[in-house]
Amino acid sequence: MVKYYHYDIRKAEGGSWMLAELIKSSELLHFDELTGFPILGHNHRCLIIVVAALVRLRDDLITSVGMERASVIMTRYGYQTGIETAMKMAELYEFDTLEEWFYAGIRMQSMSGMANTEISELEIDKESKSMSFSGKWRNSIEATFASENPICLIATGYLSGYASAIIGEEVLVRELSCQAQGHPTCKFEGKTLSQWGEDGESLRQNMYVDRLADEVACLREIMEEEKARLESQRQEIFALKEHLAKSVTDSDIIFRSESMEKLLLLAEKVAPTPSTVLIQGESGTGKELIARFIHRRSGKADKPFMAINCAALPHNLLESELFGHVKGAFTGADRDKAGLFTEAADGTLFMDEIGELPLDIQAKLLRALQEKEVRPLGGLKNFPIKARIIAATNRDLRNMVTDGRFREDLYYRFSVFPLSLPPLKERRQDILLIARYFLNRLDADHPGFDPKTVRLLEKYSWPGNVRELENCVEYAVILSGKEMILPLHLPPAIASPPTDSLSSIAADMPTFAELQNRYVKLVLEHTNQDRIEAARILDIGTATIYRWLKSENACQKK
Repeated sequence: MVKYYHYDIRKAEGGSWMLAELIKSSELLHFDELTGFPILGHNHRCLIIVVAALVRLRDDLITSVGMERASVIMTRYGYQTGIETAMKMAELYEFDTLEEWFYAGIRMQSMSGMANTEISELEIDKESKSMSFSGKWRNSIEATFASENPICLIATGYLSGYASAIIGEEVLVRELSCQAQGHPTCKFEGKTLSQWGEDGESLRQNMYVDRLADEVACLREIMEEEKARLESQRQEIFALKEHLAKSVTDSDIIFRSESMEKLLLLAEKVAPTPSTVLIQGESGTGKELIARFIHRRSGKADKPFMAINCAALPHNLLESELFGHVKGAFTGADRDKAGLFTEAADGTLFMDEIGELPLDIQAKLLRALQEKEVRPLGGLKNFPIKARIIAATNRDLRNMVTDGRFREDLYYRFSVFPLSLPPLKERRQDILLIARYFLNRLDADHPGFDPKTVRLLEKYSWPGNVRELENCVEYAVILSGKEMILPLHLPPAIASPPTDSLSSIAADMPTFAELQNRYVKLVLEHTNQDRIEAARILDIGTATIYRWLKSENACQKK
């Protein structure tokens, strides 16, 4: 049975799949095998700059255009870096909230070597389009430049650009103190232009270039539409009390999805009671894991936990395993044997796949549960049942009752407290965490999953659930060796797209314009409506995608 390690979830909007703290530099940054260039994500080429060269560039700018203009250029450089990084992070991952998207940028600022960034306060209001934050930089690369004025221009511009991309409004960051002036840390604060009030325009001049206003307006429009698309994919906000969330933490379970948290809250409620529990769920979802979770919280964790798979044994052996037998009860019964009902004592008996029980054993089982006692095969004496019963099945027992394949009275005996374990495809937030657990168990030093691979894992339907995910990770580790896991390392069923989509769009010999429209739609479907990734594939600007979509929507309304 698969085991997980619990991930301490953060309360956030449900329905998406990434937290900033889950970002790993080993999965984001790598070196191209052909060129040797450093690459961010899929294809974003990076440049490694030595500090001394940056100092020389700044000094030459000051000499050439003066301190004021040099500051604008350096800030503008940071601003553009921030915008590009924010868009790249949105392309690579789906973040739980705008806050998580912002914290991803903070992590990237530290990963880049710019500074160790710490945020002390952060407020984002999507409705009013307001955003404010404060914090400090430690070990800022720019603070090595001696100066009388706050000097972290690139870092200031970076946060301004990154935050502007997130909120869709112009955000300006001001440095309050700098290590270059002898302060222990470089402190900063950021707000939207409107929140700055009278100070806003003066701060704006620190990075003003002729095209800035147009770019911000275009960015605002793009980000508004992108936010709307992301919002449509999210579930409604849920908030459970903190003490309830803490109460379901378990060393053997990892989860981040709302559905799993609700399930475990119910499991913990029923655990201390003697009630029979029926766990329903597809094969490979971890039903025994939940049964053990209930056992540990039942107050009988030190008592036996006995498990049997009712589908794994032939009829005669199954009856003997459950009820036991006496010596001579049948050929080969050379000694007395206690059944699981007896061996479980006052612990827990977990019966998996009860939908496979033969009807005659169902009748004996019903009597045992009603009378709270069992009689071994061939025996004359009854033994009391003290164990708590937890059953599980991957079948629809109600339909089986209707078809006459499962006793109705036994069904109600088992389903005193039913729990429905959701399949992996309905809790996609858990996929990356579980995959990383399996990867760590196979190779703790493995560099991890490429972001494209993460998207494929999260989009796949996982008919075999967690068990299939475990096999997939093992398959990928074998192929990838010590390299990052790329899409080509995944099993073909997960990595290979449909083969007939491209030819089907031209089957009726459409006009060139219609063929172009169909291909754009196909690419958008391929990217799950990710306009940034679609623009990359089509080799056109993101704004062109948005103009095409507006035109297409207008035509449909007509």
